[in-house]
Amino acid sequence: MRTSTWMLLGCLLACNLSAHADGSGTERFRTLTVETVYPFKQTDFDPPVALAAHKQSADSDPMTTLQRHFAAMRSGDVDAFLSTWTRSARSQLAAQQLAGDAARSAAAQRWSKVLTGREAAVETRVDFGRYVLLAYVLRDSASGQIVVKDTLAFEQEDGAWKLTQALARSPLLSSWNAPNGRVQVAPDALVDGAR
Repeated sequence: MRTSTWMLLGCLLACNLSAHADGSGTERFRTLTVETVYPFKQTDFDPPVALAAHKQSADSDPMTTLQRHFAAMRSGDVDAFLSTWTRSARSQLAAQQLAGDAARSAAAQRWSKVLTGREAAVETRVDFGRYVLLAYVLRDSASGQIVVKDTLAFEQEDGAWKLTQALARSPLLSSWNAPNGRVQVAPDALVDGAR
């Protein structure tokens, strides 16, 4: 480089540093939009598939696992309930929400209250990579009215489908059915479910 170029660079650098050295820089508030696309396959069931009518087999598909999940809750069998979850989710649930006899008993009472007189049916299946989401409803048996509507995530572990918490923070789990297929999330939200 020639001497004049070095002098020009030095002057620009010095001028730039002196302009901000006194803290008189210009503040601006801006946003950055990062778009992540989640391609998935959606299967809608019309009419919804009643879990009571679904053929059982050993966790060979997510619907069977969901059926066993609700059966364990109906009977108040906490160990059978935990067996429907992946190892990591199972240990998290056992340590945080189902630790001790009192917590297990309280959970069984809650499950009984939520499920008594209600039938579960799957309305939609979403296939997303290695995950499957099942959107289900609980209907009051007498009135036919929907009392719970939720979506659960499943993944295979050791060849069996298990409920997972891997997508707990993913916008896919909570917003797969957004009307226009778009959703905004908080800046700290994780989109891949990993920390």
